[in-house]
Amino acid sequence: MEKKPVKVRLVGRNGRNYDIQFPYLHIPVTVNETLYRRMLKSAEYQFDSSTERLKEQGTAN
Repeated sequence: MEKKPVKVRLVGRNGRNYDIQFPYLHIPVTVNETLYRRMLKSAEYQFDSSTERLKEQGTAN
């Protein structure tokens, strides 16, 4: 049985920390830059299109 990726959303950035919104959680989870980059490359997480908008604005690198 293949797992579906968890759909997450980047909601903000504070210095080298990133706020990630997970489904079914009311508050975002703050992760460091290393973990955020691992999540981007992982097949376990699927970032929604708002992440792309933040990148275009220069909020997410």
